[in-house]
Amino acid sequence: MSFLIAQWELPENGLMRVIGEQAEKLVKECEKASEDPAAFAHKARVRCKKIRAALRLAAPLMGAKAYARENRWWRDAARELSGLRDASARIEALEALRPFLTARIGSAMMRRLTERFEKERRAMDAAPAVAAFCQRFRKRGEGLAPHLRGGGREVMAEALGETYREARNAMKAALKKRDPLLLHEWRKQTKYHALQTRLMRMAFPEMLQDRTGAARELAELLGTAQDIEVVLEGAKGWEDAPEGFADALEERRKALIDDAEKAGKKLFSDKPKAWRAATLQGDAQRALDREEAEADL
Repeated sequence: MSFLIAQWELPENGLMRVIGEQAEKLVKECEKASEDPAAFAHKARVRCKKIRAALRLAAPLMGAKAYARENRWWRDAARELSGLRDASARIEALEALRPFLTARIGSAMMRRLTERFEKERRAMDAAPAVAAFCQRFRKRGEGLAPHLRGGGREVMAEALGETYREARNAMKAALKKRDPLLLHEWRKQTKYHALQTRLMRMAFPEMLQDRTGAARELAELLGTAQDIEVVLEGAKGWEDAPEGFADALEERRKALIDDAEKAGKKLFSDKPKAWRAATLQGDAQRALDREEAEADL
């Protein structure tokens, strides 16, 4: 089954299943990780994000200590790959910006910049970090999915609302100063919100069906702005950089943040308490409509 909790599933069962499925896929992928360590590292980071997003929702169903322990374990596992992420980020960012940059600096300059970043990535040996990551799973063995106690839809709405609150607060802080670190935090919290709405969209369809795409698009806007930061950092010391290279990128970055501000203020317009209430109200209305429909049969 996909990264989705079905309408018929109890929240605790669905979360245990999803976390278990993602963890099992990681264990299987570790078996062939040595064939292409860099590709494995990218896929593993995505799975770790999905698992940590699901764990956030599961936190009220597992207790503070158990959640802290599990979240820390997955966070530390992902950190084994952080060096590879940094080495690959510049190439990934450059690819994302290729049409924009090629139009401004030309194909020849673009090739030279790509070669510069590729050389840096080749110098990074991915195998040791990937081996350390997979060794964590072999040491842990079974029990990668936590045991969760029962919890109603109110508990899930509360957990969704907590991530919404964190993303909204991160937005307010980022837009106040437009600092790269604060913008990165806003993007991170928005991605968690996007993953959680994707996971729970069948459980709360009225509120979440349309949010998943909007949250993902906002995260992509912020991601492209961050890509520009990464490219600018990697291009430092580029002696024959074309005139206006950095200025063009910075202008593009500001425009992206402006677009993100508009999208973010729309996505996070409600106060957290009101958003949680609306999520539950939509769910309650759906149940009432279903009861009325059944009464007419």
